[in-house]
Amino acid sequence: MWSVDFIVMLSALVVLLFFHGAMFARLAFKQVAVEPEVNIPVSVVICARNESERLAYLIPVLLAQDHKEFELVVVNDRSDDDTWEMLQNMQPLHPRLRPVNIQADEKFNYGKKIALGVGVRTAKYDNVLLTDADCEPHGKDWISTMASGFSNGRKIVVGHSPYAFQPGITNVLERYDSTVKTMQYMSFAMAGFPYMGVGRNLGYTSDLFFSAKGQRRHGELMSGDDDLFINEVARANNTSVVADPRSFMTTSPTPDLGTWVRRKRRHYTTAAHYRFVHQFLLTLLPFARVTFWAALIVLAIRGNWVGFAIGLGVELFILLPITIAAMKRLHAGLLAWFALPLEWLFLLLDPLLYTSTILVKPKRWK
Repeated sequence: MWSVDFIVMLSALVVLLFFHGAMFARLAFKQVAVEPEVNIPVSVVICARNESERLAYLIPVLLAQDHKEFELVVVNDRSDDDTWEMLQNMQPLHPRLRPVNIQADEKFNYGKKIALGVGVRTAKYDNVLLTDADCEPHGKDWISTMASGFSNGRKIVVGHSPYAFQPGITNVLERYDSTVKTMQYMSFAMAGFPYMGVGRNLGYTSDLFFSAKGQRRHGELMSGDDDLFINEVARANNTSVVADPRSFMTTSPTPDLGTWVRRKRRHYTTAAHYRFVHQFLLTLLPFARVTFWAALIVLAIRGNWVGFAIGLGVELFILLPITIAAMKRLHAGLLAWFALPLEWLFLLLDPLLYTSTILVKPKRWK
């Protein structure tokens, strides 16, 4: 039984048990009572470009939040539709709404980072929550529930932004990929290794943003400047995780497979800029998964059924239940029950897409 392939499988299994036991199990089973903090003043910041239709729907939804003291800062980022006119018309009707306009300048080509800096600088309150125009909160307690993460002196709040359901394979891939990514960054943060957050549902203090020169950093990147800002400034003692369903911010699904692939390829360019410890852990995890399944197949081919049974048993009765529980905590729905085949698919898909970014550089997001 103690063949080389069995030892390799066992080694990979030890690594996977570490990740699942020390990290993913925290999200899966650690229930933390969240009491919405309605008294913490909050500035919600949205940066939008050519999103007049979505903003016309989202702004009233956000302004109807059950929170005592908040404002909604909407930055019109060089739109060429009627976004700015719409914001100007809405502002007299909604005192909490603070529209800001950035005009296009042919001399400069800059990304979302400038608009974000303008929005955070405009914010009246130190506690800032970010979201996007294509998002929608699960209920009226989104601000208050996310604001609870700022208690006890925490400066960063990471939340969950699941993609809405729609029929089709693209939606399955997108929702699974997003759920697993959230499972990882939330679990890592709960274990004391915060490394990222998504700008669709993220909070930090404006003081932290400007003291770390967040407006000036990573503006040259094609994607993920929110990731990298959090990666640089987040630590165990200044970051909180809010996984309460009331804090979820649903994102509109990607319309087609090609758009999703292009977006995912851009995101690969971000990870290379993470701190070394995060790069190591995020590389070790998929490597251990590939090694485990490859060794398990070799054990079956060579007829080492005892070793095969040990590996498969640990996967089915320890690792998989933790994964399913964590995904269900994030409201993954039926996706959680297909975690195993989807994991196999992404173990093939991720290396292919990553290799494609090396051969053909992704285009900058305009």
